[in-house]
Amino acid sequence: MAKFSTIIKADKKKYPILLSNGNKIDEGNISGGRHFVKWEDPFKKPAYLFALVAGDLAVVKDTFKTRSNKKVDLEIYVDHGNEDKCTHAMQSLQNSMKWDEEVFGLEYDLDIYMIVAVDSFNMGAMENKGLNIFNSSYVLAKKETATDNDFQGIEAVIAHEYFHNWTGNRVTCRDWFQLTLKEGLTVFRDQEFSADMLSRPVKRIEDVTGLRSHQFPEDAGPMSHPIKPKSYIEINNFYTSTIYEKGAEVIRMIHTLIGKDNFRSGMDLYFERHDGQAVTTEDFVSAMQDASGVNLEQFKTWYDQNGTPVLKINSDYKNNKFSFTVNQVVTTNNENDALHMPFSFSLYDNEGNLQISKKIELTKKSETFTFDNISSKPVASWNTNFSAPVVVEDESTRQDLMIRMAHDLDPFNQYDAAFKLYFNEVLNLISQLNANKEMKVQDDFIDAFGILLNNDKLDDAFRALALNLPSQMQVNQKLAVHDYENVKTALNFLKNKLATFFYSNFLNIYKFKVTDSFELDANSMGARALKKVALGFLSSTGEDEILGLIEEASGSVNNMNDELLYLSCVVNYFPAAKEAMSKKFYEKWNKETLVMQKWLGTLASDPSNTINDIIALENLPIYDSKIPNLVRSVNRGFIGGNPALYNSKDGSGYKHLATKILVTDKYNPSLASRMATSLNHGAKLDSTRAALLKTELQRLMDANLSKDTFEIVSKNLKGL
Repeated sequence: MAKFSTIIKADKKKYPILLSNGNKIDEGNISGGRHFVKWEDPFKKPAYLFALVAGDLAVVKDTFKTRSNKKVDLEIYVDHGNEDKCTHAMQSLQNSMKWDEEVFGLEYDLDIYMIVAVDSFNMGAMENKGLNIFNSSYVLAKKETATDNDFQGIEAVIAHEYFHNWTGNRVTCRDWFQLTLKEGLTVFRDQEFSADMLSRPVKRIEDVTGLRSHQFPEDAGPMSHPIKPKSYIEINNFYTSTIYEKGAEVIRMIHTLIGKDNFRSGMDLYFERHDGQAVTTEDFVSAMQDASGVNLEQFKTWYDQNGTPVLKINSDYKNNKFSFTVNQVVTTNNENDALHMPFSFSLYDNEGNLQISKKIELTKKSETFTFDNISSKPVASWNTNFSAPVVVEDESTRQDLMIRMAHDLDPFNQYDAAFKLYFNEVLNLISQLNANKEMKVQDDFIDAFGILLNNDKLDDAFRALALNLPSQMQVNQKLAVHDYENVKTALNFLKNKLATFFYSNFLNIYKFKVTDSFELDANSMGARALKKVALGFLSSTGEDEILGLIEEASGSVNNMNDELLYLSCVVNYFPAAKEAMSKKFYEKWNKETLVMQKWLGTLASDPSNTINDIIALENLPIYDSKIPNLVRSVNRGFIGGNPALYNSKDGSGYKHLATKILVTDKYNPSLASRMATSLNHGAKLDSTRAALLKTELQRLMDANLSKDTFEIVSKNLKGL
């Protein structure tokens, strides 16, 4: 770590903006139409936090007054013409600075804080000291061009990079094996910030859903690694969901175990001891342990453990006593190791009345707990608020899930009960398909869904999440062998059945939530989310009435959230109207790169697509394979939104992606290696698909790959 002083000299006309870390201490003109700027960073930093920007950029300026009344200049640099899309990013930055002072007592330390937003950036953003480099998709937004997800993502990423000023910059990593020291901790901090800005229960559901959708499969696949990895070929490949999201869950468990006040004391001690130093995860845990007096020695096993822990719970009820035994199934260096974790749960009676709500600690491979004076056999709600990042296997019945779906006081577990019922219903429909039986949705499931649908006492954002059916990818993860065609068929049937049965209910919700106003508060975003879910169900019926509603509404739409919703519904459910709608959208927005990314992703997810349709999208004038955002947008729609096409039985999906990886690896190995992570699911494919995937992985291995891509491809091939 060192202090940096930087002098930049350049042609003034070509490079009017010259930026680096720290405070600007001098600038002026020099001969030959050139100029210079001198920057000085008074704080020690490792070289990876150095940044330099030179170019012709526009700037949006504001200020922030810290709690000690110090004025900080805030500057956001963007391409000319994008100045009107920086308001939300600036407000998010100011909110982040204020929140970090109030919650953690952390004040900004330089005279200026700068953000530079560019299109061609491999990552989301980078926390370079005082000069953050951002992907433009996480800065630029206004209601005409950005969705609610965009606005929320910008707020979260702006906060994340700002919070790194202390957790990553002032205290940094001794070596790259400690990456989760800064990333896991900072993700936890940005999650808490977003929870305070919007809806805490909804934020928790979204975070855990992301963990289960991305990190759990990563933990079960060939790229499985601890949050503190033992080795790597290329460190870029370890900017993973495990390091970030699982790392944040480990921090959250410490927060739960020692309590909010002790956690704050631990953070204070951490900075007192290590400000200006490059340290380890052990240093962080030691500060938490010393500040709280709670022994966290056993807890450190989480840092070296890979794979998702499983808790197997068996229970017994008799003589007004309820007992349960928790058995840990974990992967550690020592098979006798047990993980130390918080574990919260609640017990309800058959009417949904709460009997007990407890937080306990698990420290042994097998532990039994007993509770007296339980008046009836309880319905157990385990791991409330997802207190530990584990899979719980218990004896819950369908009726138990129904009761929890209707009455659970923990929002996360109420949502989780609904989701488990959805999974069970889809799996039941798949069984009917495999047995060549007529598909039929169970009546009690329809009744339970109706109770949730019509419960307008629930928060709109929560109800939108709880009514959303699982994706094809999520259902396939539940199967021992992925079954893309039947999963797609079963989900479409279930959605259409529910939409038809509750047609008038969904229509009333949609019409009630339609409004011309557009605000960015939690209630407004929740209302739009519920409207989106309602219209998605209605569109699945294919009714002309719904197409008429969409076409009428799209004629006077005033925000991208609605405009993209209408396009998506038409692309997915009204093929006869798709060409006209997508052409109209394209003609309106083809000069806006960020909007075109949304358009490409939506068209790539069209369930009627063939590989030739994907290739056609990549041959359009607005597509540029050198811009990572455009590549990712098509891949998200093709791979994530259209898994039946990506996993076609003829292997054309794997072949197409492998060819793209080979081309991309020549000029952007980091992007290519990220693309290659989508080839990691071979162990759960049927033998035909697995053989086709293996052929493409071997084709990649036979090429002269970068070390970034070689590491991912070789592990995926080994996983087969």
